[in-house]
Amino acid sequence: MKKTTAKNERRSISSFIFTKRSKYKSLLLILLSCVSICSMAQYKSNIAKIDRSTWPYKIDSASEFDYASQMEMLVFSWELNKALKIKNIDSLKQYLRIKSVNQNSIYEYSRQIKGMILQNFKQLDIHPKNYHIKLSEINSWNDILTNANNLETKLPTNLLAWYNNSSRFYSKYVGEQLRLAGLFPSITSEILKLDNTESTGVKFQDKEFLLSFDDGPTAKGGNTDKLIEILKQYNKNAIFFVLGKNFETRSKLNGNENLKNLYRGFKIGSHGNIHKAHPRYQAWKHSIAYTDSLINRNINRTVKYFRPPYGQRNSKIIEYLKSKNQSVMLWNIDSQDWNSKINSKEVADRIISLMLVWRKGILLFHDIHSKSKYALPIVWKQLEQSSINWK
Repeated sequence: MKKTTAKNERRSISSFIFTKRSKYKSLLLILLSCVSICSMAQYKSNIAKIDRSTWPYKIDSASEFDYASQMEMLVFSWELNKALKIKNIDSLKQYLRIKSVNQNSIYEYSRQIKGMILQNFKQLDIHPKNYHIKLSEINSWNDILTNANNLETKLPTNLLAWYNNSSRFYSKYVGEQLRLAGLFPSITSEILKLDNTESTGVKFQDKEFLLSFDDGPTAKGGNTDKLIEILKQYNKNAIFFVLGKNFETRSKLNGNENLKNLYRGFKIGSHGNIHKAHPRYQAWKHSIAYTDSLINRNINRTVKYFRPPYGQRNSKIIEYLKSKNQSVMLWNIDSQDWNSKINSKEVADRIISLMLVWRKGILLFHDIHSKSKYALPIVWKQLEQSSINWK
């Protein structure tokens, strides 16, 4: 989940001291509090969303997926390039809405992303049949930008609405990503690795994706159960990163057999015992070890992967996991399903667009929220014949 990133960076005023001599001061504090609350609401609502209905072609075949992928990558690359032109540190802080920016992390993130996008282009046929746009040869990042430059002037009229919509989406999405990069490693996240043992999904094969769900399980008959039924209905696999306290509560209420049946056929990992950022949690080692013990004791599974809450971890946590033959599993595609400012259809559209850009990876969802069970069938249906390999 990403809720605390904004909270960590904005100090909201939670209490006021009223005295006879401080009425004006109290009024000022109230006004500042309102500004702080509005600022946090604005951050939450600034999520990148896209309307896939503006893309006029299907994407349920391999060639159609590849064509849409090329077009999405062009727009993403152009918006990334625009953002990277912001060199002034004060302007960059304002753009990213953070007080301190690690420019080295932004550089490393952009270097890696440029390489990934270029690799994606190189393995595709850039002259698909029966489509209007013919790209020139792509052998470098500059070649990508050459094709992306003034793209809207080269498009048929039925793609103009998509282009405008896509440009807005990637402008915001690039902001999301560069913000995380600018905070790294002071605030760690999925944006960059701390260690080579960590998995983000970017090393998967082309068009290979893994579904992952955090924070469960919910109470018996709740959203976790309903989601798993949908996964079974569509014959899809997933990994569930369980929260120890939720896992233990369900075990006590419903017994071990219920949990064994719930997760049978699915991978399971640890999300720690409680949802706190472990680098600042004194009992982090107990959180990991206790959750591992719960999983092993209740459903006889050995934990291989740990997903740190909020993606936050440090070298001590990584070395401890190594001593247990475990590793960190992060993600590279964030559904934002926890965010109240995005609905299920928008989650599906966001996921599809990011799958088209990255062409591989680990998708982040939360089984304590209901949006995934509505969004994922939309994704599967639209990509049904596109040769996606769901791990």
